[in-house]
Amino acid sequence: MIGVLITGCSMHSADLISVLRDNYDGEEIHVVGINCEDTALLRKGVDAGYVVPRITEPDYIPTVIDICKKEHVDVVFPFITAELPIMAANKEELEENGIKVSVSSMESLLMAGDKVLLGKMYPDLMPRQTTVSSVAEAVAFAKDVGYPEKKICCKLPDRCGGLGFSVVDEEKGLDMTLFNKFGLNRYITFDMLTALIQHHEGDIILQEYEEGEDYSMCCLAEKGKLLYGLGFKASLMAFGSAMFAEICQNEQALKISEQIIADTGLDGNLCCDFMLKPDGTVKLLEVNPRLSATLPFIAKAGLNLPYLRCLQLLGRDVKDRKFDINYALRMSKNYESEYFV
Repeated sequence: MIGVLITGCSMHSADLISVLRDNYDGEEIHVVGINCEDTALLRKGVDAGYVVPRITEPDYIPTVIDICKKEHVDVVFPFITAELPIMAANKEELEENGIKVSVSSMESLLMAGDKVLLGKMYPDLMPRQTTVSSVAEAVAFAKDVGYPEKKICCKLPDRCGGLGFSVVDEEKGLDMTLFNKFGLNRYITFDMLTALIQHHEGDIILQEYEEGEDYSMCCLAEKGKLLYGLGFKASLMAFGSAMFAEICQNEQALKISEQIIADTGLDGNLCCDFMLKPDGTVKLLEVNPRLSATLPFIAKAGLNLPYLRCLQLLGRDVKDRKFDINYALRMSKNYESEYFV
């Protein structure tokens, strides 16, 4: 039996638990879920669940270690981007307590997870972007891109999962049926953008907006080497996650992901996000060096990357395996109510 602890365990973790248990080897998986919010903690499907301190609190890591010892946890899967540096900094202490944590090195995290640095490393692979802290800088970038004929988008450097992201569009920004639509990325006008810049402390990333379909390449790496990768395109997104998607292997996206892994030394599960153009080419948007909420879709298609990561961390050989991939698989994500006392 393998004991697995999932941090930030919520409704987005339900399918992950399912594919961990539905693995190639019939291995029994004991799943523990933790969350700092009682209202968000997933209770269905876990063997044990705990409400824990926030990741920024000093007793967070000691609490995780205590739970791991109590529940005989072998592997910890961090599910929150902001938690990755914390786990990397405490990786040695966790391992001293017999706990393997699925996190890359601090150096690779700082390179791949930094949206600004990534844009500087791969200017030819990504849309044009800049960081602004003043309205004048935003006006200059918009003029250079050709706004409003060519749209732009804005994002916060330290947010993920669709948080802090908006498309700047004069028409859609004033459409009340789209404004703050539940679960979806919102549109704003340029005037709204300038107001946000004036009230925000710190830089904002502005990027040329690429038309196309959201595309993700899900990978398993081993210290800078790509082991496996399989991609999908999503025609509907909500809560920063694919709601309707289909398996689609794009060789350019796979090669770019392999290059990024080699350049940064990433290790473990990761997902490279792209915009898939109508002509089949891709533009790199960002890299998420952690579990993705859509990894279960990839697993259902035949490539169970979370389970392979468990085996990898436990010292088992996962290289050169052959998998029967269902390239015709599509996915529609729905959420259901959970009842508990």
